[in-house]
Amino acid sequence: MTPSDLRLNGAVIRFDASVLSTMEPCLFDPQWLRSNQFWQGATQGRSQAHFFQYAGVDMVLRHFHRGGLISWVNRDLYLRTGAGNSRALREFDLLREMHTDGLPVPSPVAAQYVPLGPFYRADIITQRIPNSLPLQEVLGDRALSSHLWAAIGAHVRDLHDYGVFHSDLNCRNILLDTNDRIWFIDFDKCEKRVTGAWMQANLDRLHRSLKKLANQSLDLHWHEEDWADFLAGYTDGAQTAG
Repeated sequence: MTPSDLRLNGAVIRFDASVLSTMEPCLFDPQWLRSNQFWQGATQGRSQAHFFQYAGVDMVLRHFHRGGLISWVNRDLYLRTGAGNSRALREFDLLREMHTDGLPVPSPVAAQYVPLGPFYRADIITQRIPNSLPLQEVLGDRALSSHLWAAIGAHVRDLHDYGVFHSDLNCRNILLDTNDRIWFIDFDKCEKRVTGAWMQANLDRLHRSLKKLANQSLDLHWHEEDWADFLAGYTDGAQTAG
């Protein structure tokens, strides 16, 4: 997939012309999607994702929102550094590279950079992973086998061996589909890095998210023994890569 760029009044939209033969900027507007009956639903929370179908393809629209305390005064404005360095276009390019090389990530469809004075807003559209749920929802319904936990660990190792730092690796950003295939989503602020301490920090972040979820729900099908299986898969993946 070779991306195309569309420039409109200072805004830049990067898109996959093999999916969208004509790029419609209104695809980034949830209200327009609703009005034209393309919209199919949305997730809850600050980083809301909108699901829709367009041109026969199931897609996910995500607007970039600020996190932490700054979000109380600045919901979605980022300091302007040029379209190529914007969160949306950087995520688009990283996803395109990973997807082309066969990593289990969604294919990017379009990304938008809209300058506003010294700031910008951004959005990204990806293809939706069919019949998939976040790991935290799956664990609320059933336990995973030792083999599947090891497979998740091996897939995380694949990301690390590829050099991808996932800035928010947690049990919401790992998906399982109905065939228990493993996928990774939400690569905002992610980047390619050389081997380093960030790899262990990624694992620690995921471990914390699982323990936090377990503390919040007595019905969660997760135990520390599962983490040992995950680490076994991660380590075996490292030995295989070596």
